Amino acid sequence: MSDPPVTYGITRNRGATVSYAEIERAARALMAAGERPTVQSVRKTLGRGSPNHITTCMQSFWKNQAALNAGDPIALTRLPPELADAAVAQWEQALRLAQQTAAYEDNAAHARLAQMRRDAELKGHSIELREKEWDLAARIRERALADAREHINDLMKELAADRAALRAREARIADLESQLEEHRRQLATVISRAIAKNRALSAKNPQLKTRSKPKGQAIRRRAAVKSKRTSRRAGR
Repeated sequence: MSDPPVTYGITRNRGATVSYAEIERAARALMAAGERPTVQSVRKTLGRGSPNHITTCMQSFWKNQAALNAGDPIALTRLPPELADAAVAQWEQALRLAQQTAAYEDNAAHARLAQMRRDAELKGHSIELREKEWDLAARIRERALADAREHINDLMKELAADRAALRAREARIADLESQLEEHRRQLATVISRAIAKNRALSAKNPQLKTRSKPKGQAIRRRAAVKSKRTSRRAGR
């Protein structure tokens, strides 16, 4: 029995069909391993597939990847159903992380701003207290200067009054000394006249000579007493 004739194309081996999802999974696995997915590396990972078909799928993969990196969630609609859910979950998680990061940074910025406001308020309060202290010290100095000026004016007035009183006292003393000197001259004149009169009487009547001595001594004593009294008054 002879073998049946071989029909052309029946015994030709064809490569298994590879879906876009399989190609994408392979590409992402290579990326997760730190390698850049190429047509050759994806085909080697899958172990099958037409280079032309893999090239076309890789072009779509890179377009979707660029859209995802650019933040275009519409690109998720172009993914296969089995990868869309995972991509959406990753996208939502990325959004949550971005929101949490933004909220954290916003809270940190608000905290820094609040701290800056507190620091500014504390500095303003400190400056206000210092200004009050400076103002109080300036008022105390001004009051002390005013009191010192008033005291100096009082002392100057007292000094002027003392000088006026001293000048008046000196003038009074000079006047009293002048009066004393005048009384002394008058007393000396009176004594001289009394002595001359006593001598004239003694010459006319020698008997009165012995009596005139006690009288002349009495006159001199009275003159001395009067001079002492005048001196005491001048001293007052």
